[in-house]
Amino acid sequence: MSNQQRTFLGHPVGLYVLFFTEMWERFSYYGMRALLVLYMVDFFKWTQADASNIYKWYTSLVYLTPLLGGFLADRYLGNRMAIIIGAILMSIGHFLMAFEDIWIFYSALGFLIMGNGFFKPNMSVQVGRLYPQNDPRRDGAYTIFYMGINLGAFLSPIICGALKETPGLGYHWAFGAAGVGMVLGLMVYLFGLPFIKELPSDAVYEHPADEGGAKADQEDHAMTEVEAERTPSVFPSLASISPAVFVMIGIATMVLSPILGKAGWIPKDNVVALEIAAGCSFFAAWILSKLSMAVRDRVLAIYVLAVFVVFFWGAFEQAGNAMNVWADQTTDRYLTQEAPIPSPYPDEFVDVAEQGLWPTVKKTLANLVATNPASTASFQSINAAAIVAFAPIFAWLWVFLAKRRVNISIAVKMAIGVFFQGIAFALMIWAATYENQSSSTNLAALPDGFFQKDSNVLHFYDAPDFKEDDDAAVAKHHSGELEETMIAHGGRLEWDESSGQMKMTGVLNANHRDRLLRATVPQSYVKEIWELAKQSKKAKEDATTAGKDEFTFKYTIDELPNGFDARYFAGFDPKEFSFDEDTRTFNVSMKIDDKEYKQILASGANPVFRESMNSLFVASAAFKVSSWWLLWFYVLCTLGELCLSPVGLSMVSKLAPKKFATMLMGMWLLTSFFGNFVAGLAGENWEKLAPTEYFTYVTIAMAGAAFVCFIIAKLVTRMMHGVK
Repeated sequence: MSNQQRTFLGHPVGLYVLFFTEMWERFSYYGMRALLVLYMVDFFKWTQADASNIYKWYTSLVYLTPLLGGFLADRYLGNRMAIIIGAILMSIGHFLMAFEDIWIFYSALGFLIMGNGFFKPNMSVQVGRLYPQNDPRRDGAYTIFYMGINLGAFLSPIICGALKETPGLGYHWAFGAAGVGMVLGLMVYLFGLPFIKELPSDAVYEHPADEGGAKADQEDHAMTEVEAERTPSVFPSLASISPAVFVMIGIATMVLSPILGKAGWIPKDNVVALEIAAGCSFFAAWILSKLSMAVRDRVLAIYVLAVFVVFFWGAFEQAGNAMNVWADQTTDRYLTQEAPIPSPYPDEFVDVAEQGLWPTVKKTLANLVATNPASTASFQSINAAAIVAFAPIFAWLWVFLAKRRVNISIAVKMAIGVFFQGIAFALMIWAATYENQSSSTNLAALPDGFFQKDSNVLHFYDAPDFKEDDDAAVAKHHSGELEETMIAHGGRLEWDESSGQMKMTGVLNANHRDRLLRATVPQSYVKEIWELAKQSKKAKEDATTAGKDEFTFKYTIDELPNGFDARYFAGFDPKEFSFDEDTRTFNVSMKIDDKEYKQILASGANPVFRESMNSLFVASAAFKVSSWWLLWFYVLCTLGELCLSPVGLSMVSKLAPKKFATMLMGMWLLTSFFGNFVAGLAGENWEKLAPTEYFTYVTIAMAGAAFVCFIIAKLVTRMMHGVK
């Protein structure tokens, strides 16, 4: 391959091709990620825990499959073909997200996971291969590359968020926009291939004479790979047993995790994650067994720092999960005026065809710059905007310090990054104290479905999700047979029988309020709506069998529950769903899935309890906190990210031996797999804890990890054998 490179602003032109390719790919990823949890919670009506579980596995697996993608690229496909395959698979996945069916949703996630596995590690490796060994421009190149990532991450939440907020468009148009971004990324890469010229693996950077070349080489020398293969380990005993240690860790994890799962000490899906960790341990041992001398030291250094990076991503990736929910439900998103009193009922359905194309376009454009309210997704752009603003400063800073022989080691940079992430969550503890204010309302008696355990804190039996093959779920509702109960509002909702007062601290969000309301629905009404949903499914199947696109049927219920409220049907298309209260008849021309079932169910909630909950919902909205908290939170996260993420990518490209370069980049991306898994695991507890508690736990974990990383930084630096 030719090593004649055209340059622009001191870097190969190929870097800018990769910059724009990655920009569009990240546009698609972050546009989708900014909406994913909200989509599951608001659209599918899932609980926060269930949404976090899917988010956990999706955002984790997109960083596990790069290990396979890296292996196939190294052995069979090559970087270029792997990137093209990955881009095609992800394009398919994003466009599938534009459809509503739940199984299409799962299929879309599968395509995205596999596509990312081919795409992600190979893009990062190609950046490193544009530069010779020990080239000081490489850190700057990865920082520029990182700016491309974040330019896409800045634009996508704003654009996708505007589409989601536009009446008549919503989530599926937003996901379609993400698909368009991925196709643009693929086109940029295909047309830019002639400019991507990778250098031979033995190419070595030569210092210009005016930079004191020979003297610099003597004083600040980083071994080439050939030299490292002949240099003894700085910890020979540790290095020699390291493959066996990783094998033993893998065996212990593989054996103990199913035992712990069977005993009920850990959830079953966590057992799967631990088994994956065992497999990674075996793979890490295999790579080490193929290496020796200083080369093995360098790979061990990658593994050690990976542990602390897991802590970082475990906190950082709360952005798409718990922090996204915080922005949606607990942040005052009206930036230039006072927020109106919230409505407890769904928004009216808007038909785009009847509304017209131009009015829809105008509303979308208005939402792009809206400040009242700003879209929830747009807060995801703060981190990316800060990256674009601060990345050049950090790129200059590392070079400036290096020229003056002030080399902050990679390990110390990463410790600083973890520390900044801890400071960001410490700030959120302060923000949560402003949200944790009290409100109260009258309630003479608890409705069916609620009870208290050892205190005034309320627990409830959750209404069943709609599953066509599980009629037993309805029978258990309110029957006393349900074993698992839910804690209401993270333990912050109490009822005092003596005073007849319902007391609460913090903001009550609409999703949790509706979940509480559904717990009070009479069992007779639950059975009716369950049957309505089943009949809609059968009518849809019969129409499909008959080759028809449309169907209509009527369903009449015997008796409306006390306090029945048809305003919960406002979000349905009246052409597909309507209700005649005089005849108690539903007119249905749509398949009723779980999300519609839950919305219909809420119309039959206990009216007295509904009034109390709506009162708390409106009163507590005054406790939503300023958007400034999220702004400074993401700025602090950004400072930490710039100290850790681009530095880590550059470190792997410097330390990894050539024959394992892409696989080790895939191994490095596994830190994001486990970090995202931890983030999702934590998010499953978001509704079970007060925000002050949640943020405190994260802060303590980050502070501890940063402290340990600082302590071992010198030892890890010695294992790098001169790599700065």
